[in-house]
Amino acid sequence: MNEFEIIERFFKDAHPTSKGDLALGIGDDAAIINVPDDSELVMSMDTLVAGVHFFENAPSEDIAFKSLSVNLSDIAAMGASPRWISLSLTLPDKDLGWIEKFASSFNTLAAENALVLIGGDLTKGPLSITVQIHGINPKGKSLIRSGANPGDAIYVTGKLGAAAYAFKSIEDSQLYPAATKEEIQRLHRPEARMKTGTTLRNIATSCIDISDGLLADLGHILKASKVGADIKLATIPYSDSLEKLDKDKAIEMALTGGDDYELCFTLPSGIPDAVLNELESICPIYCIGTITNQLSELSLFDENDELYRIKANAYRHFS
Repeated sequence: MNEFEIIERFFKDAHPTSKGDLALGIGDDAAIINVPDDSELVMSMDTLVAGVHFFENAPSEDIAFKSLSVNLSDIAAMGASPRWISLSLTLPDKDLGWIEKFASSFNTLAAENALVLIGGDLTKGPLSITVQIHGINPKGKSLIRSGANPGDAIYVTGKLGAAAYAFKSIEDSQLYPAATKEEIQRLHRPEARMKTGTTLRNIATSCIDISDGLLADLGHILKASKVGADIKLATIPYSDSLEKLDKDKAIEMALTGGDDYELCFTLPSGIPDAVLNELESICPIYCIGTITNQLSELSLFDENDELYRIKANAYRHFS
């Protein structure tokens, strides 16, 4: 099978070539989308590379799931509804069994999120996956990083450090005892907080997804909003296995480990309990601190309200 036959067999038949706002999908030089007049298009793109973002021997089903889910997480952070995706798949060889399992997982997750594959590319080379995702929001309603104000409460969804701990336990099982099933799942198949994102659209003042670690990603909100933050370490929701570590290591992993794909968002003071209860009914949320007027300064406080210094830095490509 050549590249066009592979696309036809494993991807094209699973997605409509025209539907609703999609005037033309897979099968031409480019796709054609009609964006409703009262909406704005929200786009993001991520590339996952073997040996960097996933283990080289990882099952293709997990690779497919993660490559799409991390893009969904970006759309969730914008409060948008996912609509269309394009996929660029680079493979070292033509393993049809690998491709079939990848496509099945990818197409299933896409369908669960009402996503339609509208195009992409298939090439030979080192294993990598690039997904571009498109979402829709009512005009002017997208969540952004620059809306946080002094006095806003800072929240995160879920527990932090799960994926980081799972990765460490796979690398060194003696130093890091076996991760829980949930932590392994968060590493290989992170769940994007889609419903939380759309619920926050008319509530939150800012939002970001946690991919590089809480300190780095909250730092982006602080920089964009020109504010600071005070974080209470006692309120950080640690993943279960982090409780086995000494305090400093647990804090480091939870705040800088990355790959959480949870949401960090800010809410104005005086949010009604009914709104918080609605958010809690979707997934666990935790208030971890407050936005301050100290420009871009992020301060951590321990259980004694003393300033805590963390040594680790967030992951950076080319750092």
